[in-house]
Amino acid sequence: MHQQYETLAYSMPLKIKRQTGSLMTKTVNLKADVNLETGEVKLMVAAADLQKLCKDAKISDQ
Repeated sequence: MHQQYETLAYSMPLKIKRQTGSLMTKTVNLKADVNLETGEVKLMVAAADLQKLCKDAKISDQ
């Protein structure tokens, strides 16, 4: 059985800093998927945020 939870770091959502090349820092939030039988935790990003990260990666490869 799996359950998804919001993540926190210092009372704020845990985030990944995006590599956009812009002056402003952009981030995406992480979510935790917890296997309630084994205690295994996997960190995930939402599908919309994953698209942003993929777009950032394509721009940085050019």
